Amino acid sequence: MQSSRKRLTKEELHEDEFTATMFKLIGYLESNYPKVLAALGVVAVVIVIGYFIQHSANRRTQTALAAIGDVQVALMQGNTSSAATKAQTIIRDYSGENIAGRALVTLANIYFDQGRYDEATAHYRQFLDVIDDPRGPEGFGANAGIAAAMEAQGNLAGAAQEYASYADRFAQTPFAPLALKEAGRCYLAAGDLDQAKQTYLRIRGEYRASPSSRIAQTELEILGILTD
Repeated sequence: MQSSRKRLTKEELHEDEFTATMFKLIGYLESNYPKVLAALGVVAVVIVIGYFIQHSANRRTQTALAAIGDVQVALMQGNTSSAATKAQTIIRDYSGENIAGRALVTLANIYFDQGRYDEATAHYRQFLDVIDDPRGPEGFGANAGIAAAMEAQGNLAGAAQEYASYADRFAQTPFAPLALKEAGRCYLAAGDLDQAKQTYLRIRGEYRASPSSRIAQTELEILGILTD
């Protein structure tokens, strides 16, 4: 990214605790998986945005939150064309700022829902390029979006590798076993039983305490491999 693009400093974000919390909530609701903007999620985001706008002292932040709120309202009303246009405006007007990241993910999700997988992937990757911490739920959500787009296009092996790559890069996060579980599922769907077995065994070996471990054990038993 060019240094001339404005980015909110940590001090500016931390001066308004409500705003910082709002960003985290929106990121969690929008980014865990593609197509996460179900009715209840959208309503929750709109309510949260309305609350934090009232408590934010930063006029630019208020304007940005109101803009992303308009995007969510348009989505809730089923007006995806308007939502996409509004999101594109936010990306342009707030380039380099956290709120632009929310718009990038939202636009990627819209494209995903429309079957525009190449465009969705491009926006997920763009988001990953600007996100401060790719280890969190937002980063996992964007990576999952990329993998899901590959899967939707029939590239099951590529989707599996995308999930596995995330787990390799962020092995210490709570999302790593979930990524491996999805990788195993995609390997199975692709007919690559050896990779599926290795992936499930890895979950059992490295993430035994995770919920994904129980699923891995079940899949291994189906494949005829007994684990302790």
